[in-house]
Amino acid sequence: MKYSSPSDYTSINPNYSIGNGYYTNVTLVENLLQIPILSGSTNPSISDVGEFIKRAEDYVDTKTGTSHRAITYLDEYHEFNFRGGTYPRYWSDYVGFIQLANPYIQKILRLQVWKGSSWDDLSSATAKITVESTNRAVTSTITLGLPNGTSIILDSGTLNTHFNNEFGPKTTAQEIAYLINEAFPTNTASVTNATASKSESGNPSKYFYATVDSEDESSVVISSRLPADDGSACTISSTGTGLTTTSFTDEENMKRLGQHWTIDNEGRIFFRTTFPYLRQNSIKVTYIAGKPRVPGIISDAATKLVACEILRHDDQTVLISETGAQIDTKSKYDLLKAEADALLNMGKETIYLIG
Repeated sequence: MKYSSPSDYTSINPNYSIGNGYYTNVTLVENLLQIPILSGSTNPSISDVGEFIKRAEDYVDTKTGTSHRAITYLDEYHEFNFRGGTYPRYWSDYVGFIQLANPYIQKILRLQVWKGSSWDDLSSATAKITVESTNRAVTSTITLGLPNGTSIILDSGTLNTHFNNEFGPKTTAQEIAYLINEAFPTNTASVTNATASKSESGNPSKYFYATVDSEDESSVVISSRLPADDGSACTISSTGTGLTTTSFTDEENMKRLGQHWTIDNEGRIFFRTTFPYLRQNSIKVTYIAGKPRVPGIISDAATKLVACEILRHDDQTVLISETGAQIDTKSKYDLLKAEADALLNMGKETIYLIG
């Protein structure tokens, strides 16, 4: 796997509201189209271009079938094919493996194996908060502490910066998970009347990922996004009637001679000493995946796709010359779109996996 190239796009400081994305930025688009600097008062505005960049990056990921940015994949189920025989065997050092749907693993947030009566979590550092029925409509806070001493405080309320605890423990648990993940509360919005994604000034989604416990829907499992088991140094506490917390614990023993090990760029997880008791749908994985670099052709393609959006939405765009000749907006759009798609076709990757 190529680790880096001098042509890689490295000016990665994502903030779509000011025109910065993962694959390109507003300056590259301005330079390509040779137009004046965009701002909050231009048409399109700099935030409009940020939205164009966001859509272009999603198009790039879909077109190439992979991503060059960190994407979280939730609850991916797998069957476990036990290889059988006496362990250890001289021809292998694992009893079975799974192939994730997405290669280039950056972080396994939760690796759960079904042990017949419960899920056993083998990865990351996790904590839990349980909501009781007595927590309904009472003032409550949850404090998540980071190893560097920083604290993130989540509190109850009805705004999108809070978790709503007015409807019962299972609704509250989902609200807490949405707030930690800073996501739109899809399952609870119809009852809480939420109209926007959750947000929190401490940016909890940067450090944690939360899911409602599938075996106890009034509990929230919080996984650290910090590398390996560094999250075991995180802390959790709560105030308010009916909230119970379980401290962060180190569940991970991932190494070649540990419970399991991985080939990250192939998306493979090999199990050694701990594995499911059953075969079908007995492994559940939540993970972050994405290629670790943005090649120059991906940045070039994204820049041209954003330029196409500007050309398509603005008939008054300044005509761009090519080899000394003026060309019209439609011709420029068609040219840039064709060039972008050609670059993305080159950016596709084929992976051969041998069982």
